[in-house]
Amino acid sequence: MRNENYKLTQYSINTILNDVETSQIAIPQLQRPFVWKGKQVKELIDSLYQGYPIGYLIVWQNSSVRLKEGGKSFGKKILIDGQQRITALMAAILGKEILDDKYQKKRIQIGFNPCAKEEEEVFVVYGSKYESDPRWIPDISVLFRRDFAYRRFESEYLEKNPDTDPKKLDEAVSRLKDLAYNEVGVIELSFLLDIDVVTEIFIRINSQGKPLNQEDFAMSKISVNEEMGGDLLQKAIDHFCHLCLMPEDGKPLLSRDEEFRNSEYGQAVSWLCDIKQNLYIPTYSDVLKTAFAYKFGRGKIGELVNMLSGKNPETKEISQNYGTEVFLKLKAGIMDYMAEDNFGSFLSILQEGGYIRDKMMGSKALLNGTYSVFLLLKEEGITGDLLRSCTMKWYILNALTGRYQLGFETVLAKDFREIKERGFVSYFTELSDTLLSRTFWEETMPEKLKTTMIRSNCYATYLAAMVKNEDYSLFSHNKKMKDLIADNVENSQLFPRVYLEKHGIKAKELYGQVANCIYMDKEVKAALKRKPPIDYLEQMFAEPDEEVKVGKAVFSKEELLCSLQTNAIPGETGDMGVEDFEEFLSDRRSLMADKIHAYYESFSLES
Repeated sequence: MRNENYKLTQYSINTILNDVETSQIAIPQLQRPFVWKGKQVKELIDSLYQGYPIGYLIVWQNSSVRLKEGGKSFGKKILIDGQQRITALMAAILGKEILDDKYQKKRIQIGFNPCAKEEEEVFVVYGSKYESDPRWIPDISVLFRRDFAYRRFESEYLEKNPDTDPKKLDEAVSRLKDLAYNEVGVIELSFLLDIDVVTEIFIRINSQGKPLNQEDFAMSKISVNEEMGGDLLQKAIDHFCHLCLMPEDGKPLLSRDEEFRNSEYGQAVSWLCDIKQNLYIPTYSDVLKTAFAYKFGRGKIGELVNMLSGKNPETKEISQNYGTEVFLKLKAGIMDYMAEDNFGSFLSILQEGGYIRDKMMGSKALLNGTYSVFLLLKEEGITGDLLRSCTMKWYILNALTGRYQLGFETVLAKDFREIKERGFVSYFTELSDTLLSRTFWEETMPEKLKTTMIRSNCYATYLAAMVKNEDYSLFSHNKKMKDLIADNVENSQLFPRVYLEKHGIKAKELYGQVANCIYMDKEVKAALKRKPPIDYLEQMFAEPDEEVKVGKAVFSKEELLCSLQTNAIPGETGDMGVEDFEEFLSDRRSLMADKIHAYYESFSLES
């Protein structure tokens, strides 16, 4: 029985490239700038030269997909998988410019050595270092031009390379030109298939390259709506994410695109040119998920794709007006997401709350979920200290409990529904009382700290507590925890690994626990000389004088005890030897849990 969902066809590379040039096959904005490196382009050409297959292409007919050159495709074949390969072939064979990840046009020239010896490369990404070797043809695209004259080329090449065998030269050039007639398998999907089925087919077929997901289709649906500025909105999302990562690209990027720069979208992202941060570097997927959750209280991007297509999730009816309403509401959410007063304020709240480095941050799901709640609360009129406290408590609760790790979309949808029905404070108070009970703080939290992962959410929250409290590091009068974290100082161990292993404790799950970790100033670290606490603490408190010198700093014994307490180190540690190490870990985990608890409670929800 014939499958009507697709058909499998073979086309020559020449035919495919010609169809792309004449727009019979159109490249949609499903994957933006060309992400392949020059080396990958070279390897693709070499594979074809060797007669190797380069995988299937997938095309689909759909009249609502925006094309790369503008406009819409009506009955044309839309390339949904294979854009990187086709773009690479157009760059190498047709000499077309590509758009790189900085949105700049550039050429990728593939050089060809038709007389390469067995151990030599046949193809290279051509550069100045090959100019001194006349055997190299700098750009293979000249061989594929319609006006290419082989006899003239042969004469010029042999003049530069008199030792070349003309027959071998002819065979090599002919073999290269013939690769344009190599056939490529093309899977043509029926125009009757909807977006969900097309996505599923893509995911099942595609096993390499950049995976296409529902967010890619959502971006395409956004860019389709050109009459409402969808093309510029899609570009704004891409530029926003790029500038969060590389703000230095902002001014040259915006200067090259006057239309975008002068639009509301250009104004929305231009503030990032002067901001350098690494706490929250979103992708276009993060922007879509967060804006969709914030404005619609939903988490599944597949639903957004259908809604942008005009399908009402409640009534199942399809309406162009509904699709327009969804687009406008989503646009408002995206613009709010990108606004300096929102995104910048959210980052400031996290930093003021003690999260000052990227290595302290939780997952993207945690950041997206918290930011979406922040936007919702702000939209509902919550501002100032209450907004900061609500945001921080929400982040900490979800970081410590891991609520977003599984079923993110379901959890988020429930949260938004409850917040809108009951109000944030009421819902959150119940959630906090249930999840962060006395048992959690006294038993579950210390158990969660029984980890060797210094980037765990629990340890990061402990560090954030010290940063927010302006706590000084161990035995220091001038180095605060925030200074050491900002300086990227490495963690040390209270009970040194060498000492523990010498006494038989060789398990990483013991010596590597975060409860054995400590940030110390380099002067203090040098003064302690990697000794176990029983050595230096016993000596400190045995001093006859009331003041003790640690490196260059002088402490009273009361100050020493205070420093231990600040750093969640049990006061009895000076009496603990290797046989007491596991007891020390248990005691310190409890003290760290207490510090995290006090930090959490420091954010008040009273307006």
